[in-house]
Amino acid sequence: MAKGGKSKIDLKQLLLNKGEYVGMGVSGLFLALFLVWGASRWVSAKDPEKISKDLVSKAQSLEARLRSGEISKEDEDSVAPPPWITKKQEYKPVSISDFPITGPQFDPIAKPDTKKENPVVLAIGNYQVDLLRAPMKGYDIIYDNEGRAKIAVLTTSKVGAQDKEKLKQISDKIGKRAQTGAEKYRQLRGNMGAGQPPGPGQPPGPGQPPGPGQPPGPGQPPGPGFPPGPGGFGPSDGLAGSYNPYGNQSGGGGFDVTSQREAKVLEYVPLDELDRAIEAGKAPAMTVIPLRMIMIHAEVPYKKQVEEIKRALRLPTYADAQKWGPVYDGYEVQRRVTRFLPGMKEPEVLENWGTEYKFEDKYIELIASRKLADQVEDGYLAHFIRYDMALALPLPQLVSELGTYPNIRLESINKTIKSMRDANKPKADQSRLLKQLKGDRANLYRPQSASDTGASQVFGSSGGFDSEGPRPPGVVGPGGMPPPKGGLGTPGGGSDGDGLGAVPPPVDIEQLLLRFVDVDVQPGRTYEYRIRLRMLNPNYKAKDVANPAYANVERLYSPWAQIAGSITVPAEAFLYAADPAAYRKRIDEEFAGREQKEVRDRLQAKDNQVVVQMVNWMEQVRLDASGKREPVGAWVVAEIPVGRGEYIGRKQYVKLPLWSSEANQYVLREVAESLPTAKKDVKLQLPRGWLVDFTTRSILVDYDGGKIKTRIGNREIVEDVNPELLVLRPEGKLVVKSMARDELDENRRKIVEGWEAWVRMVEKRKVVTGSGTGGDDDNPFLKKP
Repeated sequence: MAKGGKSKIDLKQLLLNKGEYVGMGVSGLFLALFLVWGASRWVSAKDPEKISKDLVSKAQSLEARLRSGEISKEDEDSVAPPPWITKKQEYKPVSISDFPITGPQFDPIAKPDTKKENPVVLAIGNYQVDLLRAPMKGYDIIYDNEGRAKIAVLTTSKVGAQDKEKLKQISDKIGKRAQTGAEKYRQLRGNMGAGQPPGPGQPPGPGQPPGPGQPPGPGQPPGPGFPPGPGGFGPSDGLAGSYNPYGNQSGGGGFDVTSQREAKVLEYVPLDELDRAIEAGKAPAMTVIPLRMIMIHAEVPYKKQVEEIKRALRLPTYADAQKWGPVYDGYEVQRRVTRFLPGMKEPEVLENWGTEYKFEDKYIELIASRKLADQVEDGYLAHFIRYDMALALPLPQLVSELGTYPNIRLESINKTIKSMRDANKPKADQSRLLKQLKGDRANLYRPQSASDTGASQVFGSSGGFDSEGPRPPGVVGPGGMPPPKGGLGTPGGGSDGDGLGAVPPPVDIEQLLLRFVDVDVQPGRTYEYRIRLRMLNPNYKAKDVANPAYANVERLYSPWAQIAGSITVPAEAFLYAADPAAYRKRIDEEFAGREQKEVRDRLQAKDNQVVVQMVNWMEQVRLDASGKREPVGAWVVAEIPVGRGEYIGRKQYVKLPLWSSEANQYVLREVAESLPTAKKDVKLQLPRGWLVDFTTRSILVDYDGGKIKTRIGNREIVEDVNPELLVLRPEGKLVVKSMARDELDENRRKIVEGWEAWVRMVEKRKVVTGSGTGGDDDNPFLKKP
């Protein structure tokens, strides 16, 4: 009898004893089910032969309808692609706000990486490009055939005993700078053998005059945003970018630093003999040095670079990062130079990418070795200039009556300056911002006062030079040591010891200002630039870096930043159709006396002539075949009559201000008032002025207008009609010049008005010197008209 109601069937025992029978039974059941399912599928299967016949029949029917053109809508619908192919799929983006992060973004228990990385050096940002043409004040230093420097001294100077002591103290200073310039001069011209004339458009070799100007060409217009007119980039009459388009030879291939000046009060002595010249009562002479240079001002991302240093060095605050940098070590430049020649479709490449442009060497040769003083920024702009980091080349003092430096137009810089004014932040004190640097290269970037260059001892304090102020102590390099007190890179701020102070200014300075100056540019050439920053590595020789190789790198570099667009230096010789009636009236008024009749007849425009106006920017004027020259550095304007088939231009007397080392200013240089003629006791009264060469290789082919005579009956009517000129340029291009259009030319108006105002200002000084250059064999007034 069963106990506790237990089942009589033991399933476990049953499976052990009868398991194989149970398994066979289940398998048999499934087999029967599959047989039934297969039989049903076989009964319902279609006949393959029937399917094949149906497909062939449908294909034949479809082919027949296609041939007959009878295609039904059902046929079109049957081959239409499904909607998922034809319908445009729309993907709705998921908003980040739909999935807010409520917890920590990273694992809070993970161990942070405290090892330092090398920061990424950020490239320069926005920039502005300017072209400057103006003369600077400098010592009159030239180079002889071997590239040795000579300096001009005043032979009529009277130097007292006390002054001699001062001059002796600065003679060594002048000599060192000039010798450095002479060394750079020899290096830059080392590939041109001494005594060999240069090629067309090339700088002269030692002791050689510059070669002929480059042939003109179409050039390239400047990129957008460059200021037009004199001193800037922009076309005047569609000819900008071509070198001396009318063939004028007065400009040459650059300022000649090998020839002496004409002034009779000057004597050129070797630099090592300057002490003896001073002992003999001769003082160094001041002159003007014409400058043509491209200036690039660019923003350096100071604030973003501090943030990058903070990230890379694992520093807690922005102020801590400021103490470590950025400390820039200047910048590098690559340059590409091209020019167009007549008949060329592609420009000729004179310099190409790939090598560093040694712009500092050219700056030393033309500016640093000669300058009297620098024009140091003051006010708010000084907060952005970092000479101590070699980010800005100093700007030499210019002759203010002939040129000024362009204003900064960078929006970020000007916006910060406005914020400083609004916050009543005091202007920068240059004596604190300038730092005493060590080494020749560093001194190149330290602006120099007249005391530094010796100019104040030679020319006195009345020359408008600044005085030397105190210099703050220098800054220790970063290395792997803790940052010095006051920080390495804080621009501005209060002082708390060394450096410029760690206290940030009331208004954050987000950008510093880089200034690149290229003083080796020529008209008609197109320039392209790349700039990259150099920064001292704050991890140099450090121990706690993520990779030991990081500590072996002393300098870090930013990516190359391309200055967008090409920069073409415009032409510096222009020709305009002038008003012949106004010219005739002016000549009649200036030479009204009987004794001036012969000069008036020679200068007056004939009935078969029109008048052209020559406008040239002249670096210098050559005086005679000896190669002597006088620096100008200004636009010079002259009006010259010309007839059909004649070359345009000639040697013309011009009231031309030239620099006087004796008076230390521009004065009018004029020839003698009269010259002997073939007849005894008869002298030719000359016009007042300086004989300037305006000869060109352009030809006046034809003209229309001018002085027109019309006879009506017995009356003759004379009319002055606005002339139009057809000019053949040296490369074979025909150009039409119209007086009506030229009178509206803004570039011409600015140049001519500036020229006339300058001459009037110099005339009021009533300082006139004479010269004997009127005896030139090519003087048109020694020849019969």
